[in-house]
Amino acid sequence: MEIFLNEIPEEGLLRAGQFPFSLFDLEKDDPIRPVGPVEYDVRIDRFDDLIVFTGSLKAPFQLQCSTCLEYVEFLANYPEWTSDLDIEKRQRSFDLAQQIREDFLLELPASPFCEDLVEGRTCPKANLLEEAEEAQEAEPEEQGNPDLWNALDDLPSGEE
Repeated sequence: MEIFLNEIPEEGLLRAGQFPFSLFDLEKDDPIRPVGPVEYDVRIDRFDDLIVFTGSLKAPFQLQCSTCLEYVEFLANYPEWTSDLDIEKRQRSFDLAQQIREDFLLELPASPFCEDLVEGRTCPKANLLEEAEEAQEAEPEEQGNPDLWNALDDLPSGEE
């Protein structure tokens, strides 16, 4: 949705509506899957060389858990969304849809865990991750021969 800078009045411009989830244009195997329309209710203000956006954004997604790799439902809801855009010299307009797209992608969790996204959910791989971390912490004490490492430290380095 193209907004022309000269159409923004002093008191600001109000826009509300929906964009289709195709706005995101992500690959099928992306860990972020938009599954419904993007709802927006935005006030657009212009201050010299800056556009300021305030309002609310909401859209449903499926996000891939970083631990178990399963997709879980997530409603991205930003009731107090704010953003800004620097105006370039000779710029006459901007695309509101692209601004909203970029802000959504920046605001979504970078490494989501299904336990954090879905109340009451336990990640099916959470125990495996904890066991692997415990094994890794215990590994130097339980395995290996410390005398071997000391002997290797005593070998000449060849830098003489």
